[in-house]
Amino acid sequence: MQRLSRTGHAVVPGSTVNQPPKTGSVTTYILIAITLIVVAVLVWRMADVFVIAFGGIIFATLLRALALPLSRATRLSPRWSVIVVVLGLLVIFSLLGWLFGNQAARQITELPQQLPQAAAKFEAWLQQSQVGRSLDDSFKHAAVDSKTLANLGLAATALVRGATGLLLILFLGVHFALDPRLYRDSALRVIPPAHRRRVGQTLDEAGVALKKWLLGQLIAMSSMGILIGVSLALLGVPLALSLGILAGLCEFVPVLGPILAAIPGVLLAFSQRPEMALYTMIMYVVMQQLESNLITPLVQRWAVQLAPAVSLLAVVASGLLFGVMGVAFATPIAVVVMVMVKHLYIEDALENGMTGRRKAH
Repeated sequence: MQRLSRTGHAVVPGSTVNQPPKTGSVTTYILIAITLIVVAVLVWRMADVFVIAFGGIIFATLLRALALPLSRATRLSPRWSVIVVVLGLLVIFSLLGWLFGNQAARQITELPQQLPQAAAKFEAWLQQSQVGRSLDDSFKHAAVDSKTLANLGLAATALVRGATGLLLILFLGVHFALDPRLYRDSALRVIPPAHRRRVGQTLDEAGVALKKWLLGQLIAMSSMGILIGVSLALLGVPLALSLGILAGLCEFVPVLGPILAAIPGVLLAFSQRPEMALYTMIMYVVMQQLESNLITPLVQRWAVQLAPAVSLLAVVASGLLFGVMGVAFATPIAVVVMVMVKHLYIEDALENGMTGRRKAH
């Protein structure tokens, strides 16, 4: 005799009946969804704390990437290797400050003083033509409407917050690097026990991806800073050293960083001669093409690859969620998110879910 299902349909022997999901499974999915929503709300409400903590993780990743080879070579414990790396970095930066600190500090101090003069010369040059006067008036109206130049108090507050956040990131990074297992295991305690192993593996994969991206980014930043600084010096642009340092630091922020770094260089070149400004602009464009088509592809052969559109969208999304510091950390946040989506959603939820349904049928 044929066995009837609950709906009254005949059941063929050897076939499976779509059973309703168990109450426990539904409850688990609901709890996971609620947890994700709560975490998202907390991250949004505590955006500054999240960004500072993530910056500490990035710095800790850098310290661990430098400390682990030292630990393997010297048989020191990872903890003591981190301490040696921190002391070594302090010595290296102290020596660099002793060798180049006076010149760099003098140029960095002169940069805010010379930029207004260069901007004034550029404005005077614009006023010589009708089209230039129209552009100048448009710039002035935009500045007044947005109040970006008028509110110096907000700029000073943002500068103080940025310096404080940087110090917190450095201290947190050292603490995270000294005992990363402690913080990783503590974070996993909020995950249901059945999923801790998989989430832990995903966090480890995200850490490896973040380390590869960070080392590759440091190579690109150093290369661009040196190339742009030397090129500006050869062109005779003032304050070439500080502009090279600025270009290397701005390279950390994709898309927008190189554009922001080029503006003061072009303005200072224009303060010398308009022709020099044109040559400087061409140099910045050439260097960015060199970075996009040679340096970045070579680095990404072993580092994490991110499409330019993904980087741009990450900058916009992080800026809206976390402000200026979110823009600075947009790309590493995107790297971690992509790894977690790949392992926890695409592989586990989609591919494994489809495979399980095929086996059931």
